[in-house]
Amino acid sequence: MACRDAIKKREKILQTKPSVVRRHNKSGLDEIVYSTLRFGVDSKTPANMILQNNLTAFDWVERNKIAPAFWGRYLTGENCLTGEEIAFIHSNGCKIALICCEEGERLTEEQGAALGNMVCLRAFELGAPEDTAIFLEVPEDEHTSSEFMRGYAKMLLFNGFIPGFKANTDSVVSFDREFSRGLQNDREIFELCLVWAVAPTLPEYDRMTTTHLLYPDNWVPFAPSGITRKDIAIWQYGKDCHRIYDNDDRETSFNLNLVKHDQIVYDFMY
Repeated sequence: MACRDAIKKREKILQTKPSVVRRHNKSGLDEIVYSTLRFGVDSKTPANMILQNNLTAFDWVERNKIAPAFWGRYLTGENCLTGEEIAFIHSNGCKIALICCEEGERLTEEQGAALGNMVCLRAFELGAPEDTAIFLEVPEDEHTSSEFMRGYAKMLLFNGFIPGFKANTDSVVSFDREFSRGLQNDREIFELCLVWAVAPTLPEYDRMTTTHLLYPDNWVPFAPSGITRKDIAIWQYGKDCHRIYDNDDRETSFNLNLVKHDQIVYDFMY
């Protein structure tokens, strides 16, 4: 049932309506832009954390860009997502893209299933509804096998969640090969997985400090072999932007993301 529902939801993604955003033009004035693109951020800093300028991290994003449609946050680890932060993000009319990142060997299907089970339990604790996507962050410098991904994906689907992978999708990185291998061997499972591409990072959005650029005009994330650009759910096009310090003297920043279809936000985020 979960698989059939996921397929139906993915079909709905193609039915989109333009959204309206404001951004600066070359004259420094606001212009209205009609787009199906949705802007969002992700960070290891809670959205409700107070910064040294007495703004919350959410306010800081809104001041430098626009109000994000979604905020990517981690289920586990330091400064992980809490019920209080969930309420804060939702009160600002923003959705949450759930991310998990755990250290350890990532080779077997059993290891992937064990991580998937832990992640599902954490998501249940935080009240995440059925059909919410949970993106496994795949480190560039650590091997994550297609078997591990299969175990993770199957466990999430069994528990009613949608599996996803947040990864560098450049062909020089092993994720491209392993995800493509998964598509070849277990297409029924892997075609249900959402991909959050973190490549390429566009130079003008890398550690940017200017407020005059919002997002690129063209949708050009790298796509793993076996899928195409249009199949990418989220694209992280900028990283470590608008650095600032929190009240504990720790430097923080946020990454810039785009979603091409509204339904990714509405149907698969918390």
